[in-house]
Amino acid sequence: MKHADIRTVDNSQARHIWDVSDYCRRTGIHRTEEQRLIKVLGRYATSHELQMNIVRAQTRIR
Repeated sequence: MKHADIRTVDNSQARHIWDVSDYCRRTGIHRTEEQRLIKVLGRYATSHELQMNIVRAQTRIR
């Protein structure tokens, strides 16, 4: 593993990594969906990965 000098690291493309259970708790996602996301993505994921893998119930609009 290489060591990097913190002053030379470019933070412009840094991504926020979420704890999946924390993200689900903050956004009101059901516990069963949280468990499915943990199986699919693991304990940590980016917000984009989480948003793309959440399955929401179909709503009937007429």
